[in-house]
Amino acid sequence: MKTVSLKLLTIIADEALQRRLVEDVKKLGAKGYTIEKAFGEGEHGGRVSQWEGENIRMELLVSKEVAEKILEKLARDYFEKFSVIAYLCDAEVLRGGKFL
Repeated sequence: MKTVSLKLLTIIADEALQRRLVEDVKKLGAKGYTIEKAFGEGEHGGRVSQWEGENIRMELLVSKEVAEKILEKLARDYFEKFSVIAYLCDAEVLRGGKFL
Protein backbone atom coordinates (compact mmCIF):
# COMPACT_ATOMS: atom_id res chain seq x y z
CA MET A 1 0.00 0.00 0.00
CA LYS A 2 1.14 3.51 -0.74
CA THR A 3 1.59 5.84 2.20
CA VAL A 4 2.17 9.58 2.49
CA SER A 5 4.82 11.01 4.82
CA LEU A 6 3.25 13.43 7.29
CA LYS A 7 3.91 14.69 10.80
CA LEU A 8 1.94 13.61 13.85
CA LEU A 9 1.73 16.67 16.08
CA THR A 10 0.50 16.06 19.62
CA ILE A 11 -0.49 18.92 21.90
CA ILE A 12 -1.35 18.39 25.57
CA ALA A 13 -3.06 21.33 27.25
CA ASP A 14 -5.68 22.39 29.74
CA GLU A 15 -9.18 21.71 28.41
CA ALA A 16 -10.01 25.41 28.87
CA LEU A 17 -7.75 26.08 25.86
CA GLN A 18 -9.55 23.62 23.58
CA ARG A 19 -11.66 26.10 21.59
CA ARG A 20 -8.75 28.50 21.14
CA LEU A 21 -6.39 25.71 20.05
CA VAL A 22 -8.91 24.36 17.54
CA GLU A 23 -9.35 27.82 16.00
CA ASP A 24 -5.59 28.37 15.81
CA VAL A 25 -4.63 25.03 14.24
CA LYS A 26 -7.39 25.31 11.64
CA LYS A 27 -6.31 28.86 10.73
CA LEU A 28 -2.75 27.59 10.33
CA GLY A 29 -3.73 24.85 7.88
CA ALA A 30 -4.73 21.72 9.81
CA LYS A 31 -7.54 19.88 8.01
CA GLY A 32 -8.67 17.98 11.09
CA TYR A 33 -7.76 16.84 14.57
CA THR A 34 -8.63 14.34 17.27
CA ILE A 35 -9.11 15.37 20.89
CA GLU A 36 -9.23 13.08 23.91
CA LYS A 37 -9.17 13.69 27.64
CA ALA A 38 -5.66 13.17 29.00
CA PHE A 39 -4.49 12.20 32.48
CA GLY A 40 -0.99 12.10 33.86
CA GLU A 41 1.61 13.64 36.07
CA GLY A 42 4.64 15.76 35.31
CA GLU A 43 7.09 18.19 36.80
CA HIS A 44 4.37 19.98 38.77
CA GLY A 45 2.57 16.80 39.82
CA GLY A 46 -0.95 15.90 38.79
CA ARG A 47 -4.29 17.60 39.25
CA VAL A 48 -5.77 16.79 42.61
CA SER A 49 -9.42 17.41 41.79
CA GLN A 50 -11.83 17.91 38.91
CA TRP A 51 -12.30 21.49 40.06
CA GLU A 52 -8.92 22.24 38.53
CA GLY A 53 -10.18 21.07 35.14
CA GLU A 54 -8.79 18.33 32.98
CA ASN A 55 -6.22 18.07 30.23
CA ILE A 56 -6.79 17.27 26.59
CA ARG A 57 -4.55 15.57 24.07
CA MET A 58 -4.98 16.96 20.56
CA GLU A 59 -3.48 14.98 17.69
CA LEU A 60 -3.08 16.29 14.16
CA LEU A 61 -1.71 14.75 10.97
CA VAL A 62 -0.20 17.62 9.02
CA SER A 63 2.54 18.51 6.56
CA LYS A 64 5.93 19.55 7.90
CA GLU A 65 5.19 23.17 6.96
CA VAL A 66 1.88 23.25 8.83
CA ALA A 67 3.48 21.55 11.85
CA GLU A 68 6.19 24.21 11.94
CA LYS A 69 3.60 27.03 11.80
CA ILE A 70 1.61 25.51 14.65
CA LEU A 71 4.70 24.91 16.78
CA GLU A 72 5.81 28.52 16.23
CA LYS A 73 2.35 29.73 17.32
CA LEU A 74 2.43 27.54 20.43
CA ALA A 75 5.91 28.75 21.36
CA ARG A 76 4.97 32.38 20.82
CA ASP A 77 1.47 32.51 22.33
CA TYR A 78 1.05 29.56 24.70
CA PHE A 79 4.22 28.19 26.30
CA GLU A 80 4.98 31.22 28.50
CA LYS A 81 1.39 31.64 29.74
CA PHE A 82 -0.09 28.15 29.89
CA SER A 83 0.82 24.59 30.77
CA VAL A 84 1.11 23.25 27.21
CA ILE A 85 3.32 20.49 25.83
CA ALA A 86 3.80 19.64 22.16
CA TYR A 87 5.76 16.95 20.38
CA LEU A 88 6.23 15.94 16.78
CA CYS A 89 6.73 12.50 15.21
CA ASP A 90 7.08 11.20 11.67
CA ALA A 91 4.05 9.29 10.41
CA GLU A 92 3.42 7.18 7.30
CA VAL A 93 -0.27 7.56 6.58
CA LEU A 94 -2.68 5.62 4.40
CA ARG A 95 -5.14 7.96 2.65
CA GLY A 96 -2.71 10.74 3.53
CA GLY A 97 -4.06 13.01 0.81
CA LYS A 98 -7.01 13.79 3.11
CA PHE A 99 -4.62 15.76 5.32
CA LEU A 100 -2.84 17.89 2.72
